[in-house]
Amino acid sequence: MTTTGPVVYSEDRARRLRLALYVALGVGVLVAAFAVWVLVGVLPDDGGAATYAVSLVVSALLVLGSTGLALRLLPARTAPAKRACVAVGVLLLPASVLVGQLGFVAIVVGLSVLFLALIADDPALDTGRGSRR
Repeated sequence: MTTTGPVVYSEDRARRLRLALYVALGVGVLVAAFAVWVLVGVLPDDGGAATYAVSLVVSALLVLGSTGLALRLLPARTAPAKRACVAVGVLLLPASVLVGQLGFVAIVVGLSVLFLALIADDPALDTGRGSRR
């Protein structure tokens, strides 16, 4: 993928962000599975669960969509990738409220993505492909 602007992340930071985004993708899948469980298992017994199920579905779609976009933009390591990663971190926070006790995982992942996306990084530190410190 070609870069359309200045590189804002080093290769190491992009690798770590990619890992965190895959975990965020897993959280999105977990929220979607929980939504399906509410729709199939709880909704027939409780008519008030419809609003909760719709909230879960919307949250899952937002998290999955934004995470997919961030994973697609991340190889370029440019400003749009940074904005997409920040959006993933922010969208994971309301999702954590919806899933109850499992929300602690979503909070930790969301804050981790935000931390990795926003902390200062110097792409000039890249010394070459495959180098490790």
